Amino acid sequence: MNVVYFVFSKAFHAVSHKILIEKLMKYRLNEQSLKWIENWLNGGAQRVAISGTKSGWRPVTSGTPHVSILGPVLFNIFINDLDDGAVCTLSKFADDSKLGGVADIPEGHAAIRRDLNRLEKWADRNLTKFSKGKCKVLHTMKHRRLPLDIRKHFSL
Repeated sequence: MNVVYFVFSKAFHAVSHKILIEKLMKYRLNEQSLKWIENWLNGGAQRVAISGTKSGWRPVTSGTPHVSILGPVLFNIFINDLDDGAVCTLSKFADDSKLGGVADIPEGHAAIRRDLNRLEKWADRNLTKFSKGKCKVLHTMKHRRLPLDIRKHFSL
């Protein structure tokens, strides 16, 4: 058995508002609720100040406030399709996830690799990344060990 633990990099901050709204539309959220969430997300602006010099104000186009109740709910909706097409078991808990599969034969090992590649493509499509330093692989096998180098098969 191989279990790959991975964490999204700046998970709540990286959620694209545009992509999130598109996903909410797929769930057929009523128009009034959808507009309310869109206004709640798009109301912010930010600028940079360094040594008294300030940039102009720019709209915030990504992120869900994780200190709110709605932020984590929206993040979970954003990643809800993360396991679409997965062969192995994928468990999601906010920005922490794990992928597990039996790798006692080469086909099982290949299935884990395919799912890792699929997750990488999902991250690219959704304009997010996984935190390379926080990704770990746990091998739990009695007999021969098929190596799974996460950095080789899952460019993070």
